[in-house]
Amino acid sequence: MTEPLDTQTVLLLHQMSFFVGALCFLYVRSRSSGNIGLGLLSIGFFLSALASTFVIFGRKTPEQIYLWSVVAFMAGAIGYAVFVVGVCRVSSQRKSNRQWLVMLVPIIGTGFLVGAAWYMVAELRASLYNALAAMLLLIAAFCVYRDRMLEKLPVRVVLSLALATSAMLRIMAIVGYQFPTVAIIAPTNAFFLSIVCHFAIAVFVMALVKERAEADLLRLANIDALTGISNRRSFFERLPETLRVGDAIVMADIDHFKKINDTHGHLAGDEVLARVAQELSAMLRPNDVIARFGGEEFVIFLRASGKDNPAILAEKIRTCVSAIIHTAEDKEISATLSMGIAVCEEKVSFAKLLLKKADIALYAAKGAGRNRLTVFRLQDLEPVEAGSADAIRTAIS
Repeated sequence: MTEPLDTQTVLLLHQMSFFVGALCFLYVRSRSSGNIGLGLLSIGFFLSALASTFVIFGRKTPEQIYLWSVVAFMAGAIGYAVFVVGVCRVSSQRKSNRQWLVMLVPIIGTGFLVGAAWYMVAELRASLYNALAAMLLLIAAFCVYRDRMLEKLPVRVVLSLALATSAMLRIMAIVGYQFPTVAIIAPTNAFFLSIVCHFAIAVFVMALVKERAEADLLRLANIDALTGISNRRSFFERLPETLRVGDAIVMADIDHFKKINDTHGHLAGDEVLARVAQELSAMLRPNDVIARFGGEEFVIFLRASGKDNPAILAEKIRTCVSAIIHTAEDKEISATLSMGIAVCEEKVSFAKLLLKKADIALYAAKGAGRNRLTVFRLQDLEPVEAGSADAIRTAIS
């Protein structure tokens, strides 16, 4: 076992590092109002720093050492419980009263400490404290790792590992107190290393906040604010570099949308636009891409599947969405769609050329009376009446 560090020095380092950590969390909270839980992390670190302060007071006043030991134990255990709630809230960005059930850990632990008179034996008191800390740190690690499915940020795995490592060091400290002959590290050394882990935890929590902010900015840059689907910029980024035979691009336009705005108002028009966007998105396959192209126009990329005819699929989508009756202020609004589709006939890397063909087909659909799908062919433009699946098969054959 390595030479143990001086306990007084380790306590001072623990005190100062947790105070600094608490201030860092407060600063990040002041600069990031959208993240909940940072305030609780600050309180948790502050209570842990106070626990070290109380231990130092106890060592300076031997006649009151047991009183200060109980107060330090309670402050530290509560600090860890509050820290866990803060970590869970930062991780999930959700508040729940059930999160406060972890407060039972310090309450039961302190009750046992006093009831069993373990506060009178330093090794037993330290072992119980480290056991509670390890339990709470493992809960925090589990919460962070579990939430990775909700928000896939790279730092989550690193943060959960730091929390779990700190818990393991607490367990190693218990082994050092109870079984010093088999311990691979002195308890004070394990405690010191856990301080380093807590510093790393603070850094990774702030990295989590930073990564989340960057992800939110990227999402805002790629999402159309009104409809909630991808915007034009995002659409082109998500297109494959090379189009395969059978890939298709569809341009869709809400018929007479200006009339809807003029008759029912722009708010009603916005509701219709958002509803159409969501219905279009809901009918697409997982690998298809949809975006608002501008105004009341949408663009859809249909990936070749080998079993779905893209024109028949587009007509099915158009028919279903056009049949929806929208309601605004108890007034019914009909919003039909005109569509143009261009199907890739050879492997190319010029998606914009296919998009131009789909746009030409869309204008042909409008010119032919709207509320229909037009398929672009190299030979000509074939207008297709709404709901005519046989005509669609003929147009693309």
